[in-house]
Amino acid sequence: MLDLQSGPGRLGPLSWEALELRRLPGQERSPGLQVELTGLGLGDGLPSGDLALTCRRWAWARGGAGCSGGQLAVPEEWLALDGELDLTIALGPAGGYRIRLEHPQLLAELDWSQEAGAVLRLDRLDLDVIAPMIDPLLALSALGGAATGTVRVDEDGIRGELAVDGAFFDTPDGLAAGDGIELELEVASAASEAEFRVSLRQTAGELLLGPVYLPPPEQPLALEADLGLAEPGKIQVSRLRLSDPGGLTLSGSATLADSDSGWQPERLSVDALDVDLATLWPRWLDGPAAAVGFPDLAARGRIQGTLDWARAGAGRIDLRAEGVSLRDSRGRAGVQGLSGELSGTDEALRIAFGWEALALLGLDLGGAQARLHYDEVGLRLLEPVRVALFDGALVIDGLALLVAPDLESQLVLDARIEPVDLARLTRALDLPELGGRLAGRFPGVTYRDQRLAFTGGIEIDAFSGRIGVEQLVIERLLGSAPALSAQIELERLNLLELTGAFGFGRMEGQVSGWAHDLRLLNWRPAAMDARLYTHEDVPRRRISQRAVDNLSSLGGGGSAVISGTILRLFEDFPYRRAGLACRLANNICHIDGVAPHESGGFLIVEGRGLPHLDIVGHRRLVDWPQLMDQLAGMIERGSAQPGEGQGGSSP
Repeated sequence: MLDLQSGPGRLGPLSWEALELRRLPGQERSPGLQVELTGLGLGDGLPSGDLALTCRRWAWARGGAGCSGGQLAVPEEWLALDGELDLTIALGPAGGYRIRLEHPQLLAELDWSQEAGAVLRLDRLDLDVIAPMIDPLLALSALGGAATGTVRVDEDGIRGELAVDGAFFDTPDGLAAGDGIELELEVASAASEAEFRVSLRQTAGELLLGPVYLPPPEQPLALEADLGLAEPGKIQVSRLRLSDPGGLTLSGSATLADSDSGWQPERLSVDALDVDLATLWPRWLDGPAAAVGFPDLAARGRIQGTLDWARAGAGRIDLRAEGVSLRDSRGRAGVQGLSGELSGTDEALRIAFGWEALALLGLDLGGAQARLHYDEVGLRLLEPVRVALFDGALVIDGLALLVAPDLESQLVLDARIEPVDLARLTRALDLPELGGRLAGRFPGVTYRDQRLAFTGGIEIDAFSGRIGVEQLVIERLLGSAPALSAQIELERLNLLELTGAFGFGRMEGQVSGWAHDLRLLNWRPAAMDARLYTHEDVPRRRISQRAVDNLSSLGGGGSAVISGTILRLFEDFPYRRAGLACRLANNICHIDGVAPHESGGFLIVEGRGLPHLDIVGHRRLVDWPQLMDQLAGMIERGSAQPGEGQGGSSP
């Protein structure tokens, strides 16, 4: 019995810890043979394992060795096979050898001769068999499908074709997945060259890559690359081309470097980029847009450009956009006729663009031009931008995004609204129609760490008066449970315009007031100290019958101190002063009026002249949600009832 043993050894990229060869009992002319390799390694980064080859009948014929009835036990670190491979080694028809491996999950046949080289044929290889080899590189939680193909190695070089059918994969975090994938892979390398030419075509199947979802392609998605080992630990991609017919064409080159976190791009050069948004957007960008709340955007236009990027710096980008239009299916936002350029290096960028029309939240805005500059400090607007809005405009006087290394990133904005017809604006926003004009100034707006702060305050001209907002802060504007805090001052608003806008009933005069320590959670008031009061120096101060009814109800069980018969003889009444206060806490509104009343209640409206009418409130604690429902019902009924316009009876 022959038994040979050796210690560690190496042959090219292969290495082993121990080798043992045994001659097994059998017929004299065809004894058995067993070879065991312990700790067999295939190369750097690939797992090692124990390999055992058992040949029950080993024979020599025509100057070569043959094996029938053999079995090959492959390490589970290499192939996930249920059982061993059936192995046959025979002399080939043209000399050399034919090696055949059979298993329910794998059929492979290798023909080799010194003159003709080698031909490897795979037939319906289950992809889950090779999962152990792929896991160290891709860390997949699932892999399946079938592969069929041929690889030829001869004096001219290497050529291979592989077809993958019904493939699927998934990652543990679910961020990358695929199903029903069909691929065509071609690999070629001339013997005189150190590069491989790779061509990969996806003809079917769907892919998920982070937020990007790619449905099955109508035409094959193609990737071509010429790559080689530039130096140890670096892969040079001298030619790279990605084509998604009709939507995307990209050509360039790249360098990949091995690191502790895997292969990472070290350099990328895009010689030509051509994007047709009408075709590209539904396949590549609809998923990321849906992830931020804009699904089903209709897009068209073209983007072209070049890029040079290096991890060490000194990069350059040149992009051009022409005729770009985006439209939100829900009508929230859109842009038409956007064109522009972005060019520069990693140290300084110049951005110039313009659009023909802009839509936002139901508002149709006009066209404009903008120029920006980016450097090590951040991004800033070079000149004011004026965007037409109905008969007024939105003007951005200053905009800066500060991203300096020594500073916390923040957005700073200075803007103003040139007078706009408030009726047209509120109609467009689907709000109760308001009269008058709206103008405002928004200096010193900053955004940092999900916190939007209007540090310079806000001044709004509306209802022929002024609304001032100070210390306005919005937290988690686009996140969950947004919160708002502010101090609000109202100065001499026209009551006829204000009450006419909401269908509350007509009041004439002027009103001022405040909402101090206002706090909103999920856009619902949670706390405030608010008060409204009228001015006695206004000559004409009258209140309509409908407004009397509504104020009496809002007063928490209030009543009009006048007989019902007399009340209905008049359309409106003169008043001396009116006012209402609410201190909100824990969903309870603590109500007060303009003065105490002898009944123990409080005056909401104090009459004057004849007919004299007082509105007195009696209940000081009112449920806030119930009060809001009550007010909404009044406004809804008032809007549905014609009658009280902005005119009035004589004093």
